[in-house]
Amino acid sequence: MATPNNLTPTNCSWWPISALESDAAKPAEAPDAPEVASPAHWPKESLVLYHWTQSFSSQKVRLVIAEKGLACEERDVSLPQSEHKEPWFMRLNLGEEVPVIIHRDNIISDYDQIIDYVERTFTGEHVVALMPEAGSPQHARVLQYRELLDSLPMDAYTHGCILHPELTTDSMIPKYATAEIRRQKCELWLCGCAFTLADVLLGATLHRLKFLGLSKKYWEDGSRPNLQSFFERVQKRLAFRKVLGDIHTTLLSAVIPNAFRLVKRKPPSFFGASFLMGSLGGMGYFAYWYLKKKYI
Repeated sequence: MATPNNLTPTNCSWWPISALESDAAKPAEAPDAPEVASPAHWPKESLVLYHWTQSFSSQKVRLVIAEKGLACEERDVSLPQSEHKEPWFMRLNLGEEVPVIIHRDNIISDYDQIIDYVERTFTGEHVVALMPEAGSPQHARVLQYRELLDSLPMDAYTHGCILHPELTTDSMIPKYATAEIRRQKCELWLCGCAFTLADVLLGATLHRLKFLGLSKKYWEDGSRPNLQSFFERVQKRLAFRKVLGDIHTTLLSAVIPNAFRLVKRKPPSFFGASFLMGSLGGMGYFAYWYLKKKYI
């Protein structure tokens, strides 16, 4: 495990700084000017990378460094052991995330900035350029693919498959690891043991889908037992029953009050009102028993 004593830069500000910032003693440079390092100096100015082997962002950074053939000292930060929350690492990155890279007097703690910094700083005849020349069609395509692939919520995919291995077919995650994580995880609601806004929104969404007749297609067919269990629990909550009521009487609860309001606003003749009220009552009665017989 890395310790603060292993940090090589002596003039670093322990607050994570931008890759474009340089030491104050050096002459000022244009902010966008690339800093080119000579291959002969790389061994003395090798990168120091704090990462975790299974971190998706760390893996991409390590691949970039390896493809460019750069010397890099890798120091593992175990996320399962919460080493990223220890004081020595938080002095590198208050965001408590890996990867973090150190080069010269720069500490870069953002994944995108790390890749841009490495690509911009380490150039030369014997170094692989992973970004095509700016302005070329290939450069635009690389940026397009980068934006597309970086938008994928891989952390959500990873955590979801760990917590719900029944969704996977040939997962490489060890069973003991998933069992331990699930044992520590409270799965009563979406974000833990407490009922939150996320549960309110999902409950309302499922209620509407149920009302539209889509529940059997999406979760009541047995394909999503966890979603079905969630909906059953949320329907039992007092606020849910008070606001949305029984799913089979939702339409009646919307039509009948509006009908009474209409009659009150524009009252017809006595016989017309009686006929209207009687018709509405009869239709409501038969609709109730029809829905009850069909769904209950």
